[in-house]
Amino acid sequence: MSLNRQGAPVSVTRPEYAPFWAPLRHKLFVGLWLACAVANMAIWMQTVGAAWIMTLLSASPLMVSLVQTAITLPVFLFGLPGGVLADRMDPRRLLLLTQSAILGAAAVLCLLAWFDLLQAWSLLLFTFVLGSGSALGMTAWMTTLVGVIPREQVPAAVSLSGISINATRALGPALAGALIAWWNSASVFLVIALCMAAVIVFIIFQLPAKTRVDDLPPETLVGGMRSGLRYIRHSDVLSSALKQVFVFTSCASALWALMPLVAKHELGMGAGGYGLLMAFMGAGAVLAALSLTSVYRRFPLRRLIVAGAFAFAAATFAAALSNSKLVVCAMLLLAGMGWMAVNATISTVVQTYAANWVRARVASVYLLVLMGSMAVGGVLWGALAQYLGLENSLLLSATSILLGVLLTRGGTIAMGREADFADAQQTDKPVLVLAGDVSHDDGPVCVEISYQVGAEERDDFLRIVYAVGQSRRRNGAQNWRLYRDLAQTDHYVERFIVESWLDYLRQQERVTLADEVLERSLSRFRFEPLAPRRYIYQSPVDVV
Repeated sequence: MSLNRQGAPVSVTRPEYAPFWAPLRHKLFVGLWLACAVANMAIWMQTVGAAWIMTLLSASPLMVSLVQTAITLPVFLFGLPGGVLADRMDPRRLLLLTQSAILGAAAVLCLLAWFDLLQAWSLLLFTFVLGSGSALGMTAWMTTLVGVIPREQVPAAVSLSGISINATRALGPALAGALIAWWNSASVFLVIALCMAAVIVFIIFQLPAKTRVDDLPPETLVGGMRSGLRYIRHSDVLSSALKQVFVFTSCASALWALMPLVAKHELGMGAGGYGLLMAFMGAGAVLAALSLTSVYRRFPLRRLIVAGAFAFAAATFAAALSNSKLVVCAMLLLAGMGWMAVNATISTVVQTYAANWVRARVASVYLLVLMGSMAVGGVLWGALAQYLGLENSLLLSATSILLGVLLTRGGTIAMGREADFADAQQTDKPVLVLAGDVSHDDGPVCVEISYQVGAEERDDFLRIVYAVGQSRRRNGAQNWRLYRDLAQTDHYVERFIVESWLDYLRQQERVTLADEVLERSLSRFRFEPLAPRRYIYQSPVDVV
C-alpha cells in the first residue's frame, strides 16, 4: 500500500477482477440473487399495477401521480435508517421483517380489491407501507448479496444485479398489465403476495443467521446515521464516487423522464413504441453488464466512466435531433451501455471501498443519492421542457453531462480489496490502564500522542500521519490536529477528540487491515518517553 498526494492510502497492486460468472459458483449467492429478483419484480408490479388501478378508482391526475410518490418517498425517509439497521442487526432478521411487511400490505390490498372495498386513499396507504418495507430492506439485500462472496467478485455480482434489475423492470410491469387485462385488479396483489411469500420461505430456510460478536452496545439510530455520513465525508474515494453519481444521474435523468415525449412527438410512436425504446435501453444495459468485468481488467475505472458518460450524452443528442426510429433505437442501445458503465462501476466502488462495520450505511447513501438525483432531475427537466421545449431541454441535458465529466475529473475512483478493508484482528492491542471508573457516557475524550521526527524523515512522517488522521476521523474522531513543538522542532503532537468513552472504544474496534498498516508505519516515529495520553472532560461540578 502507498499514499497518494492527499495522504490517502492507495493499494500498490490493482484489484483482481473475477470472471463474470464467478459469483454463480456460490450456491447461496445464486439463491439470494433469484430471491432479490423476485422481490424486485414484485415492487415493479406494484408500481405499475397500482398506478393503473388508481386510474380506475379516481379521475384525478394528482391521485395517479401520488402512487409514484407513495413508492419512492419511503426511500428518502427510510433509506439511511435502513442502512443503519442493516449494520446493527442480523440482516436475515431485518429482511424477514421488511419482506413480511410487504407481504402483509399486498395481502390487505388483495382482500380489499377482491371484495370491491378498495378506495383511492387505502391504495395509497398500503402502497406506502409496501414502499417502506422495500426501502428499509433495500440495503440489507444489497449488502447480503455481496457479503456472501469475496470482495474481488463484487464487480461481477453488481453486473449480475444489473441484469436482474433490467429484466424485472421489463417483466414486472408486463405481468401486472396482463393480470389486470385478463383477470382482475386483485390478481396483481395476489401474485405480489405469493412472490413475497416465496422470498420469505427462502430467507427462513436458506439464509443463515449472522451472529454479531460486538461486545459494545449498538449505536443509536441517529448516531449510526451520523457515523455513516462522517465515514463518507472523510473518504476521498467514496466522496468522489457519490459526487460522480449525483452529477451524472441528475444530468442524464432527462432522457429517462422525457422518453415518452420523444416517442410520441419526435418519432410518432404509441405506447408500444415507447416500450420498444425502453427495451433497447435495457438491452444495452444487459450487454454492458455481460462484459464489464473483463473491461475492468483492461481499462482504468475513470476512463470507463468518462466513456459511459460520453455514450449517454451522444444518445441524448440523437434523441433531441433525430427523427429516425432506427437511429434513436441504436443510440438508446448505446445509452443503456453508457448508463451501466457509469452507475454499475460506481456501485462496485461504493460496495468495495467501505469497512465492514459501515458497509450498509454507505450503500444506503449511494442509493439515496442515485434515486434522489433521478427523482429531482426528472422534475427539473420536465419543468424545463415545458418552457424551453423538448429538443432544447435534451440538448441542454447532453451538454450538462459533458460539463459534468469536466467537473468530476479530479475525483479519486478506485475499488477496494479485502486485504485492505477487512477487520483487523488487533491481537496485540494494548490494555487500557484507567485510574478510576469510566462509564460509557463520560466524555468528550481527548487523545494525545507524541512523535519525534528527524528532518530527513519529515516528509514521510507528514504523509503517513495525515493518512492516519483521515482514518481516525472516518472511525469517529473529531477535531483531529497535528501540532509542532515550538521549543523542539523535531517534536510533534497528534491530538483528537471523541464524543464519549463508548465512542472511543468503538473507534478502536473499527480499525481495518489498511488502517492497521498505516498505524504501524506511524508507530516508528513514536516518542517513547511519552506514552499516548487519554483525557476525559471534567465538568465544573466536582465528581463524587
